[in-house]
Amino acid sequence: MSSIEANASKSASDERLESRSPINVIQLNKLLKLSNPNLKKSQSQSIINDANDDLEIDEPIDHSISALLTQQTLSAAPAQTDASSNKRIHRVVLTGGPCAGKTTSINKIKIFFENIGWKVFCVPETATILLSSGIYFYELDKHTIDFQENLLKSLLQIEDSINQAAKHYYKEKDQNVIIIYDRGAMDPVAYLDEEDWEILKQRNPTWNEVDLRDNRYDQIIHLITAAKGAEQFYTLDNNISRTEGLDLARQLDAKIAKAWIGHPYKYVIDNCTDFEIKIARVLQAVCDRIGLQFKGFDVGNRKRKFLVKAVPEVTEFPPFQDFNVVHNYLVSNSPKVQARIRKRGQSNVWSYTYTVRFIRNDQVVETYRQIDKREYALRRCFEWKHRYYQLDMYEEPCNPSCRGLIILTTRCMDEDLLLPDFLEIEKEITQDPNYSMFNLSKRKK
Repeated sequence: MSSIEANASKSASDERLESRSPINVIQLNKLLKLSNPNLKKSQSQSIINDANDDLEIDEPIDHSISALLTQQTLSAAPAQTDASSNKRIHRVVLTGGPCAGKTTSINKIKIFFENIGWKVFCVPETATILLSSGIYFYELDKHTIDFQENLLKSLLQIEDSINQAAKHYYKEKDQNVIIIYDRGAMDPVAYLDEEDWEILKQRNPTWNEVDLRDNRYDQIIHLITAAKGAEQFYTLDNNISRTEGLDLARQLDAKIAKAWIGHPYKYVIDNCTDFEIKIARVLQAVCDRIGLQFKGFDVGNRKRKFLVKAVPEVTEFPPFQDFNVVHNYLVSNSPKVQARIRKRGQSNVWSYTYTVRFIRNDQVVETYRQIDKREYALRRCFEWKHRYYQLDMYEEPCNPSCRGLIILTTRCMDEDLLLPDFLEIEKEITQDPNYSMFNLSKRKK
């Protein structure tokens, strides 16, 4: 198979929908209508079928688009999708500090996807199950590490059991499936010192960040605690296991955010809007990642790209994770379709993603699928002031067009754009096609 290789780092947000924005106030009622528990499935289907120009839902995988790719491309079948079916399993983790809106968000996502015909699994928070038995962290002392180890083992077993059931609906019943996890495998890690986490990895040789964080889930949504920016709404009343005050809630939120830094599809939902719209932003982020397209989202959150002059010393950065990334572009039979396989990893542990990008109704659409490990340079992921950034530093070997490039990518609302003050920004390149991953990957003749 011939391919165009981009042996360079490129922002994961470039692998999402271009200029895709979150739900604005005009669209909010339409989405909430689909997530109304009193709405019958036939009514919700009618809403979808009768949708006009300002609301449209596309299927996540389109046979007519797939048919345009070469047979070699289609043979790279992903683990979570069947090449002969347009169905899929989507695995999304909702995480964040205490009192962030996770429970409400999970309920809205569940109702919405049930109303459009998906099978929905909701994985409960393992820590709440165990702590509701009467366990208190402050009483465990030196045994805290053993508790966190057993907590993570229990979490993985619960998830594996539900994941197995999800495959039954996907493979045998030919249904789209979404699995919503109330926290994921990296959440217990956030409560451990780095030394203790290293001890647990030595005890459990199969545990590593790339598998537990990147390969296990398709999407991470971090909801920032109300203790940061919405203090008047912070409460302990809706979870009997919650005991954190405002200061501790902020600390835990930061630790959890740090534990998930590095996942290629991490979304941060802050408290810059009221609570109802915050929840709708979560729902739209899930739809965005899956490839359900809604027209009319013409304002709000979108991808922004900036050319950076130089990389400062590592001491200037907040906590970060570095990754090696290789993109392989596959040959298609249509110039309107781009297909690529991304290899991304740390310490020689890799995750692989297969992406198809095409145009539909004058909009750029991308579908993403995790694929099995196959044999096929530096991305720095970090959070700064509650925003998620990815800095791509193109290294040798790479195409001459990429050499020396440093590109910063983030997603934000236009009025909420904030660039790290320790980086020297040369210019914005969001709309410049010369800096698209596809164009940078082309070999110059």
